[in-house]
Amino acid sequence: MAPIYRTLEITVISAEELHRHGKPIKKNSFASVKIDSQNLGSTQIDDRGGSYPLWNDKMALKLPSNVSFVTVDVHSGNFSRNKIVGTVNIPVSDFLSGFVPESYLHFLSYRLRDNRGERNGIVNISVRVLVPDVSSSTSQSLNVKVPSEKTNFGGSAGGGFAIGIPIWSGGRI
Repeated sequence: MAPIYRTLEITVISAEELHRHGKPIKKNSFASVKIDSQNLGSTQIDDRGGSYPLWNDKMALKLPSNVSFVTVDVHSGNFSRNKIVGTVNIPVSDFLSGFVPESYLHFLSYRLRDNRGERNGIVNISVRVLVPDVSSSTSQSLNVKVPSEKTNFGGSAGGGFAIGIPIWSGGRI
């Protein structure tokens, strides 16, 4: 069975306290987003922010249902010659589970780790699960059957349908 895809809108907003060899980064940093080692997109290079780069770059990506993590790498240098300063594996459950609407905008911050596992800054992102266009996709209709005959509840109580009214416990209505 083929995996089901969801479309994510990920915005890599910024990073904080980035270092390389124990010294703050002076310029030229960018971030990349990967799923299962496949690079899905990169931000523009920030050449002014130093160890506090600001990107605010939005990317849309297709997320297969069998993926558990999205990886964000922060690089120092340019696209052809760079070093990874920090990495974070973001659990998909951070923005796909729970009781929030699908189009909810999550603002998330994660600790970056360098190649030795040491703390090396923070990356700030936002994630929104895009709701598919219902008009273009096929939808299944809900088939609800209503009894055609009246049911007599409680003998000669008049018949009809039972109606439930919620009762709030421990509080006033």
